[in-house]
Parts: sequence; structure tokens; C-alpha cells
Amino acid sequence: MDVDGKKQQSSVLRVTRRRLLVGAAGAVAVAGGAGLWLTVGKRLTDQRFRNAVDRGDAFAPSVYLAVQPDGEVVIWLTRSEMGQGVATALPLIIAEELDADWSRVRVEQAVADSRYDYGPMATVASSSVSSQWIELRRAGAAARHMLMAAAARQWGVRAGECSTDNGRVVHVASDRVADYGSLADLAGQMRAPLRPRLKSPDEFRLLGTSPPRLEIPAKVSGRGVYGIDVRIKGMVHAAIARSPTLGGRAGRVDERESRAIIGVLDVVRISAGIAVVATDTWTALRGRDALQIAWQPGENTSVSDGDIADQLREQLASGRAGVARDDGDVLSMLASADKVHRAIYEVPYLAHAPLEPMNCAASVRDGRCEVWAPTQVPDNAREVAASVAQLPLERVTVHTTWLGGAFGRRATSDFVAEAVELAIAIGAPVQVVWSREDDTRHGLHRDAAAQQIEAVLDDNGRPMAWRHRVASASPDASAPGSVNGLALMGADSTPYALGAMRVEWVGLKAPVRRMIWRSVGHSYTAFAIESFIDELAYASGQDPLALRLKLLEGSPRLRHCVQRVGQLSGWDSGVATGAPPRWLGLAAVSCFGSHVAQVMALTESPQGGLRVEQIWCVADCGVLVHPDTVVAQLEGGIIFGLTAALHGRLRIRDGEIQGGNFDDYRLLQLADSPIITVDLIRNGEEPGGVGEVGVPPVAPALGNALFAATGERLRRLPLGASLA
Repeated sequence: MDVDGKKQQSSVLRVTRRRLLVGAAGAVAVAGGAGLWLTVGKRLTDQRFRNAVDRGDAFAPSVYLAVQPDGEVVIWLTRSEMGQGVATALPLIIAEELDADWSRVRVEQAVADSRYDYGPMATVASSSVSSQWIELRRAGAAARHMLMAAAARQWGVRAGECSTDNGRVVHVASDRVADYGSLADLAGQMRAPLRPRLKSPDEFRLLGTSPPRLEIPAKVSGRGVYGIDVRIKGMVHAAIARSPTLGGRAGRVDERESRAIIGVLDVVRISAGIAVVATDTWTALRGRDALQIAWQPGENTSVSDGDIADQLREQLASGRAGVARDDGDVLSMLASADKVHRAIYEVPYLAHAPLEPMNCAASVRDGRCEVWAPTQVPDNAREVAASVAQLPLERVTVHTTWLGGAFGRRATSDFVAEAVELAIAIGAPVQVVWSREDDTRHGLHRDAAAQQIEAVLDDNGRPMAWRHRVASASPDASAPGSVNGLALMGADSTPYALGAMRVEWVGLKAPVRRMIWRSVGHSYTAFAIESFIDELAYASGQDPLALRLKLLEGSPRLRHCVQRVGQLSGWDSGVATGAPPRWLGLAAVSCFGSHVAQVMALTESPQGGLRVEQIWCVADCGVLVHPDTVVAQLEGGIIFGLTAALHGRLRIRDGEIQGGNFDDYRLLQLADSPIITVDLIRNGEEPGGVGEVGVPPVAPALGNALFAATGERLRRLPLGASLA
């Protein structure tokens, strides 16, 4: 799709060509927004936003929305749409407080230049709704109050006598009605309330319902623009040959066979490897594969995933750890105890494997740089592009497209850097597309980790001392004694009452590049914690669900989820009632402001062995902005987590990541997908995260169900072979 035309997407959601304002947020920075920019007439009240928001003839009371003279409401999306539904959820928050007619709401991807400040635009950590909850509500509420004030002036009545309904201002006493569009000009002259009254949950008309998602028509029709769809006038295409060995470099290159392919335009050496430039992506990939390269493998030719796992276990035993939490004299209690319960849990490196591979289009000419990218962090992408192009930030524009999945992989900007570098080298706009194998072998991955938990129980079977030690691998492992907060997510903030606690982290320097992965550290700390809680229950003769309820007395929301999921699943000490027999595993996690409990049921497979038949999930995510989307995200997180728990593992041999496509880096097949039942707890609590919270409980629930079925405790992921 040509992005140089005036219409780049459907009227439902358009990615405009205005420049994106990017702050100093890093790849994993999360912020709640920097304030609400409101006007008094044409003047802004907030000192951080010094220029008027120019939306033409529209009434634009804040940077987030505008009411057109014809009554259409345009809302600017400040987060990246990657299938999680923020292109509907965030506008829905504004539309609720605005009392907008949902059928007349249109969404545009937020762009920024010196006139606009949307605040940080990172889409990470399941924070899109929670971080903007209050800010977007105030934006909608302020606009609504200004429209009522405009109607009151026009009718000569008090604003307090007016109300709003579905895109109209109503004065009941005189039976007068005015649609928002007819009031747009006058509303722009009204004073903006700095603290407008927000609706109470019982007044919500849209929130908590599931109106049609705004972005779905363009996705179904194929009109939506993903990064891989971008086309720029004069653009060429490129694929990059990268070292098969971790940290290797290209030596001598024989380009003759590549250049002989019709459509190959150039062969260029850049930082990432050897780029083949061609008239189309397929020809670029063919030209890349035809290169004869003498690779210099570097110092990592002896590295294997097995060696890294061995080193992680050694670090657990002897590495110098940083202490993240130390409540009580845990070490003395462990040393003096008659019995210490102890277990080690291991997880492998994992790929993100989004369906749309990495890609980026870039143009650097006339002292400006433009980037079109499916990025989670346009702020960071802009900074990276400016650094590579050696241009001031204000001369760099990043256009955020839709993302064909991300899961944390697109929270970094390596694919942006190489496109900008290549555009400079060839002097033309270029789109770089990675193959599936490129991203699996040369991307950034979830780190491998080993964990040891030790506990001492009191006479009632409750933990009175708990020590959790995490060792994780990354290429930039910090100095001995430091703490990696991302690796300890969940370990240092468990909802359970565990007595005296000590939480430690030790890093291992390894050459595999790492990046946050869906649910970040919770993806493996939950596996250890929830498996070990199960082990303690059986060791002390307690029901795993009953023990959790005891330990969650101080965490009522998660406790409620555990109670409810037990009821839904027919829990009876790990065996479901009825026939045929079903063995159950339970896990519960609080993360990203939400609380989730899951029970997994295993049954005998007709082919022999076991299969995952059903998963029950109870979630308390606070206010449900769009319930259907919440259910979809929890279901997707469960499938994502089950894929990893059964099959996920990157294999490394002789310094090379093996395989690369979905034939050997397996995804869960439709025939193997279980029945998933999601139950949402409704309340008026602040909204929590949704996109990641379904992932962490899956692996421990599977391991606990396998123990219920077989009596064997499995502590190393993946577990798929154990079902056979």
C-alpha cells in the first residue's frame, strides 16, 4: 500500500504522515502520561504545551480528540496497535466521558511534532489502559463540559441544566437538543475545566460493554497498513546476511552469483552484516542466499544451550548474588531448621515469534530522516534513528504502523537502526525485511534462567522462611552483587504470606541477545513459585488450593480468583469430579495490576499418554473497558503460554542458534488447543493489565497437573515430551 497517497488506511483507522513526537523513554519505560493539554479559547493552560493544537475547523479541547463540524469525533491513538485492541479500548475511554456516538468515532494513529506532546508512547508492560485511564477520561470529560457550556450559552440557560446523550447536548426543560458538531465552533470559546467531574462506574454507558471494535473492518478487508505493507516512492528492498555464529563477523564476500540475479541492485556491508538490495523482497532474499561469505565466527563457537544451563546451575550454587529483598533472618532460619524444602527450576531461551517478521522502511535525504516501522516504542525508534543518521531529533520522523504481533520483540529498535544505516549507504529509501529464520536465529530472546527456592514450614504447614534465588543469562550481565529487577518480577513481590523472605539475583554473561518477553520476569518466576507452593502443599499433607487460600488472606482479590476457579473446575484435591478421570493443576499470579488464577485439566489421549483438555481462567482486571477484548487477550495469553510450556526452546550448538521456522520452533496447533473458559470478575477497581497476565500461570498449572496425573515432579521447561 502506497503511504505517499493521501489515504493510507480506511476511514476507520488511518496512520497519518504527521511526525511522531518521541520522548526519552527507553525500550521498557512505562509512564502514565504527562498531563492533559486543554485550551482556553485558542490559548493553552498547561505550560508544557506552548502552541495551539491546530485541527482545522474542529473543536480540539485537548491533544487527544477533536469534534468535527459534522459531528464526527476524531481520537488520536497514542499507543501501538498490535492485535491487543488498544485502537478500540483507548478511544472507548474518551468516548465514555464525552458521551460520544460510538458509530461516529474515528481513530487516527497519534503523530507528533513540535506542536504536539502526547507524552511517552511506549506500548509495553500491559500498561496502555492503566497508564492513560485518568488522563483520557479527563480529556473526554473536559470536552463534554465545554460542549454543555456552549449549548447553555446558545440557549440562554445554565450549564447545570444541560445533560449529554450519544453525541448530543440536551436541555430537558425546554425540550431542546443540539448535536456536538453544531456546537463545535462555540465550544472552542469556552473555558476548559482543569478538573472536570468524571463519571462514576454506575453512570458508564459504553465502558463494560463490547461495542464493535473500530480497527476490525480494516483488518478483515486487508486495508490496514502493517509495517510490511509500507511502500514509499522510489523505495528498494533489502535482506541482510547475518553471522550464523553468535557475535561472528563477515570476512571475504563473493558477490558474483548474487549480482547475477535479475533484480539485484547492490550488495552493501553494514553493521548488521551484508545487505543485498533489490527491486523486491523475494529477489533480495534470493540474492542474500546466493552470497558466498567467509564468516569469522569469533569466540562463541563452543557455546551451547546445555553449557549455559550448566553454568546457570553453578551460579545458583556459588555465584555472588545481589539481594533484592531481605525480610527477617532467613539464612539463620534455614541453617538451623530440621527440615528444609528445596527445589531448582529451569527455563530455556525463548523466541518471541510474532507472525509479522521484523521490518522497517527508512528514508534519509535532504537533511531529514523518516522511518515507517511496526514498533512498540516510537520514542526509542526516533532516538535510535537520529543517532544513526547523526541528525537532531527534530529532523527525524517515525510513522508507527500496525504491528503483526510483538510480545516484547518490538520494544527495541535494532531493525530500525539497520534500515536507517542502509538508507544512508545507498542514498535511497529502503525497506529491510527479516525472514522468519532471521528473527529466530538473530533476534533478541527471552533469557534462560535457573531458580532455587528453599523454605521452612511451621507446625501448621505454613512457610516461616522463604529464600528465592534467580540466576539468568544475558550478554550484559551486571556486576556481581547487583540486582536485575526485570528478572525478579514476581519473586520480590509475591502476594503470598511467606514469613521471612530473602530474594536474590545473580547474572551470567552469555552471548545470546535478550529482550523482554510477554509477561517479562513473571514468565519464569511464576513457574518456580507456583510449582513450589504445590510441592509444599503435598509435602505437608495439604490440598494445594486450600494452602493457597491460607497464604492469600492478605490478598483478597487473588484469593477470590482462586476460590472461583476451584468452583468452576470442580476442584477436589487435584482431581476433577466425574468421568473420564481428569487431573488438575492450579496456579495463581498477581501481575501488572491484575489477578489471575487458572486450573488446567489433563485427560488420557486416544493415542496414549496425556493431553491438555481444558483450562479455566478467572481474572480480576479491575474495570473492564471492553470485556470481549479482555477475554480475547486472556485466551491469547493462555495459548501463547501453553505453546511455550509444551514446546518452547531455542537450541544452541557450536555457537549457532539452530532451526528457525515454525517446523522446528513449534507453535500450538489448533487440534491441540484446549477448551478455554474465562470468567471475569467485575468491580470498580482501577483497570489493570490484560495482554500479559494470562501467560505466567500456564506453565506451573501444567506442571502441577502432570504431578497430579503421574506423581512425577517436573522442574525443567518445556514439558511437552512428558505428555506422550
